[in-house]
Amino acid sequence: MTEWIEQDKKDENHLYVHLKDPSLLDLSIFDRMSNDDFCLPCMLTNEKSASIVYATEGYIPLHDFLSQYVFENEEGYIFLHQLFEQAIASNRNKPVLFDPDYVFVSGFGDRFAFVVVPIQISNWMFQKDMSEKWVEYIAKTMQTTTAFEIPGFLLKFLKSAEFSLPNLVLGLDNIRTLYYPKKFSFFKHKRMQTFKVKEPIQAFHRNHAVESSSEDKTQLLQVQVNFSAYLVIEQDIYALSNEINLVGRAMICDVRLQDISVSLKHAKIVCENDRYYIQDLKSTNKTYLNGKEVKRKMRLKNGMKVRFGDVECEFKER
Repeated sequence: MTEWIEQDKKDENHLYVHLKDPSLLDLSIFDRMSNDDFCLPCMLTNEKSASIVYATEGYIPLHDFLSQYVFENEEGYIFLHQLFEQAIASNRNKPVLFDPDYVFVSGFGDRFAFVVVPIQISNWMFQKDMSEKWVEYIAKTMQTTTAFEIPGFLLKFLKSAEFSLPNLVLGLDNIRTLYYPKKFSFFKHKRMQTFKVKEPIQAFHRNHAVESSSEDKTQLLQVQVNFSAYLVIEQDIYALSNEINLVGRAMICDVRLQDISVSLKHAKIVCENDRYYIQDLKSTNKTYLNGKEVKRKMRLKNGMKVRFGDVECEFKER
């Protein structure tokens, strides 16, 4: 989804990127961004390389929010309505990067911020494809206890010739009215119009990956702390030194596996009360524990066999 930029690095409060083709830089976009509250504040640090830094303080990636929160009743409708409406407003005269790692949300889920890429208008042609992939990702990732019609509607609407974000918002509102009719009573609670979680969702903690000296398809973590659990893949050891350990091909993953069968963000291993659990993150080729597909959060025990796509490993605990 990132045809325009390449990420250089990221910390808790900043995102550093550069344009893949610096000649496409359009400085006029910065003026438009400065007047838009839905854009992440940014600064051009090097015009020659088209290097840009975005301020992400107070926000977490949309992926992290959707992977951890389960919507109840009408919450999913309200959250998506706000998300898509603000995306439309921000994208009206600027190229928004529709990607779950580059769309940000507050920990409470009530505010959104978008990465706008300052490129020339002739290169905005990717936007429709990007928005379609983004909506498909949301449909396949969001979790709900009751409103299962939402993901189904999103996937069905993607195939419609009328697909656009404005039409999607109208369709969601219509579906919501169908499943949750308005109640005209002074004695009942008013219809929910805003969304905000009680406890803020935290971003996944990520270690920086470093290059392995071997020519294997994996990159090893540089671990400087004590750890009690790890994954063994052939002769390589991958420490599980955080409360939440992301496994996948993406640069931000704690355990980075450079195999094509592994999704960018494939699974997560969580430490709770000194016990380790594994959960699949809607990966393409699934996660398996002792030969059984991981369909929910499952307990890990010493010696268990784990498979991420085609990559097999063993969970070890000291």
